[in-house]
Amino acid sequence: MELKKILTPRLIVYPLSAKTKEEVIGILIERLNDEGLVLDPQAARQAVIEREELMTTGIGKGVALPHGKYHATMEVLVAAGVSPEGIDFDSIDSQPVHIFVLLLTPERFPSKHLKLLSKLSRMLNNAACREEILAAGSSEEIAHVLYNYDNQI
Repeated sequence: MELKKILTPRLIVYPLSAKTKEEVIGILIERLNDEGLVLDPQAARQAVIEREELMTTGIGKGVALPHGKYHATMEVLVAAGVSPEGIDFDSIDSQPVHIFVLLLTPERFPSKHLKLLSKLSRMLNNAACREEILAAGSSEEIAHVLYNYDNQI
C-alpha cells in the first residue's frame, strides 16, 4: 500500500499545537473528519483511545503510531502531525513525541492494519527519516519526506 495514496499533505497537521495525548488524537481525527473521511468522529476517537489504554503507541525515538479499528470504514485512513516542541505521549522511552501517524483501519481487514503499522515503524525507525521530517517546514515537505522513504521500503 503506497502511502502517497492514503496520506495527502492535507492530512498532515503542521505544526501540531496539541499539549496532551488526547488532544493529539482529537486533532488528527478532526482532520480526517474535515476531509470527509470519518463519518463518526467520536467513535473513531474512542477506538484510538481504547487502544491507547491497553498500551502506549509511543514507540520511542520521538515517534507515536496511535491507531484503532474503526467500524465505519472499508479503507485504511491515515493522518499525521508533527510537533516541533514535542508532547508527552507516555512513550516507552519516556521521551517527548514529535512525529505522530494515526491509523484507523477496517475491523474486517486486520492484515492491512498490521502491514501499514509495520511499514511506518520501519520508516520512522530510520534516524535520517525522522530528522528530515523534523527539518521540514510544511505539510507538503513532510509528505514528500514520507513518500521518499516509503519508496525505499
